[in-house]
Amino acid sequence: MIVIPRGVCRAFPALARKCLSGRPRGPAPMVVCEVTAGTLAVWARTADAVLAYSAPCGGATGEERVVVPMTVLAAVGGPGTEPVELAVGPGLVGEARFSDRGVPTAHPFEAILPGRQHQLPEPPDAWHPVGPDFPAALHECGRTAAKDATRFALTRLQLRGKAGQVVATDGRTALVWGGFSFPFAADLLVPAVPVFGARELASGVEVRVGRTATHLVVESGPWRVFLAVDTAGRYPDVAGIVPRDAPTVAGIDEADAAALADRLPDLPGADAECRPVTLALDRGVVVLARDDKTGAVERVRLEGSPSAGPRARVVIDRRVLARALALGCHTVRVAGDKPVVFEGGGRTFITVALDPSLAVAADTAADLATVTDVTNTTITDRRIALRHETNGHAPNGRHDPPAADAPDPLAAAEELRLALGDALAKAGRLVAALKCRKKEQRALTQVWSSLKALNLAPGGQP
Repeated sequence: MIVIPRGVCRAFPALARKCLSGRPRGPAPMVVCEVTAGTLAVWARTADAVLAYSAPCGGATGEERVVVPMTVLAAVGGPGTEPVELAVGPGLVGEARFSDRGVPTAHPFEAILPGRQHQLPEPPDAWHPVGPDFPAALHECGRTAAKDATRFALTRLQLRGKAGQVVATDGRTALVWGGFSFPFAADLLVPAVPVFGARELASGVEVRVGRTATHLVVESGPWRVFLAVDTAGRYPDVAGIVPRDAPTVAGIDEADAAALADRLPDLPGADAECRPVTLALDRGVVVLARDDKTGAVERVRLEGSPSAGPRARVVIDRRVLARALALGCHTVRVAGDKPVVFEGGGRTFITVALDPSLAVAADTAADLATVTDVTNTTITDRRIALRHETNGHAPNGRHDPPAADAPDPLAAAEELRLALGDALAKAGRLVAALKCRKKEQRALTQVWSSLKALNLAPGGQP
């Protein structure tokens, strides 16, 4: 007889479903419950990972192994803290005994004869602590990975051993989460599974990793996830797409970011295909959105968020902007037609800008003192006004770009020259696009075209 905590029976089926990179297909995996040397192990193998729970079991002697359908744990995993007893008799006829609201209950089942396939993978020879943020990095990068396979292994996560980074991309956006120390130097490709966002693995307990010949193993408390290492996949050079020199830089204040995140879903154009918003950077940060049906334009100026460098205007998906803010990436770097970069907290979030023709064509973004009337267009001016009690310094100790002094005529002339040149280049691209384009393509839905836009180069085998 094997005794399993009720909470494990309750949590295990849900966690096992999250050990797949896509939707579950086919029957649920079998669950192996075994006692060896006074330790209880409950584990299951999916197509992408092995989920295992282990804990000491006092009073247990000898060795025993029972293989049961996942439905057994689901049936006995109701409320309560009483343990569940699994007993298997002749003919592999089993019974799960538990208490249901104080009433003794038995759930019959048919066990499976254990075989070689029911051997738990060997654990690593050594464990290495990686910090409590590692499950969050795996989860957020997993959200960024592609859902469908392509010639590149974009459904995988890349763990860069020497750099201490977790990397993911779907060809449209990319996330690089750094600051880790791994016990290996090579770059590994592993499945992107959502289990690391579960409370049981992201509870802030000590997190360790280990490497075997075939798996990367992540341990969080009593739970372990064995991720098979993909040795055949090819991964693009995500780090190579980050612009080295971004002339325009903005720092979004934390309070501004929180207020903007609340406003983004309600800005005009939320039902458009790409949900575009325009970031206008000109000694400050302004977010503009337009409803193509009514022509209504709404501006949100972030009063506490400065910017430095040449004037820039870029269009991105508001969902991408909201995600960047949620990740704490509040520094924005814009370099012409290159990918837009958000940075903060050791994380770098990269996205391809949308078609420049989607940009809101309004007056100078910094000039929001008046509301401009445009034919068939309603422009609303919204400001997020924030007063910082920081004795004249940037909030949170960050060295944001300082506010500009009185303008230098030569500098103003140079800025005007650059702005006119930029406008001429954009006009040329727009005219060429209007001549050649037969139909507006669905924005960034083809992974390979997105890879071209990102200028990702193959990084070779890990």
